[in-house]
Amino acid sequence: MARRGGLAIAGGLLVLVGAGIAFWQWTKPAEAPTSATFGFENWLVRCQTTDGKSGCGMSQQILDQRARRPVLQLILAGVSNGEGYQLVVVLPLGVTVPPGAVIQVGELKRNVAFVQCLPAGCIAPLDADAELLDAMKTTEEGRVGVVDRIGKTIAIPFSLKGFAPAFEKMEEQGGVASGDATWWTRFWNSSGTQ
Repeated sequence: MARRGGLAIAGGLLVLVGAGIAFWQWTKPAEAPTSATFGFENWLVRCQTTDGKSGCGMSQQILDQRARRPVLQLILAGVSNGEGYQLVVVLPLGVTVPPGAVIQVGELKRNVAFVQCLPAGCIAPLDADAELLDAMKTTEEGRVGVVDRIGKTIAIPFSLKGFAPAFEKMEEQGGVASGDATWWTRFWNSSGTQ
């Protein structure tokens, strides 16, 4: 009698294990996201693939040499509908918000408004049109002008060395950002460039 009961239990366990294996195969586990980073002089391209969809963005971070804290971060990626690009400027807290910021590349200037300030900084997104992108590809340096909390205008220089090949790599790898309105948060503090 004990032998029959043991066989029944063993048979039941085999059925459960078999059902578990079938369920595991039927509900194939989701693939873990993969990411890759490519450096081009002063620009980084970060790509991530999740569920077969890939997206890339590029960024540059300017650090205060004494405090080793970010004073400017620039992040560029394609918009989610695939039509155009967005450049996001992130500046530390302490900027005067109403005047916004000015991005200057060569003789080209673009005004950009801050949309929010978070503990990591104040964010100003800008639609990057073809004229701005062409200027960034062919110029070696740009500046972001901002008014600090005591009313002083500050110009923060940034390098455009490596921008053109970084942009090309971003496009080659799939330079469309996530549909999430805050896609750029993935790139915050991801760039070790100066």
